Amino acid sequence: MIIESWFAFVIASAVLLVIPGPTILAVISYSVTYGRRANIPLVAAVALGDSTALFTSLVGFGGIACQALRTVEGDR
Repeated sequence: MIIESWFAFVIASAVLLVIPGPTILAVISYSVTYGRRANIPLVAAVALGDSTALFTSLVGFGGIACQALRTVEGDR
């Protein structure tokens, strides 16, 4: 990869990381409207949802990787 492409990728990734998503905007809005203490269940729900999505993604990726290894090596 040439260095110009790498720098373009890094800059684009940094811009996308800085932009808040809808979940962060909902947490901020809820916190401003109802206060910090009322926001605790919402933050817990967001963390649980993100953890669930991460877990299912990793399980799916693990299944794909396992199947790819079986295909390449042959079923033993």
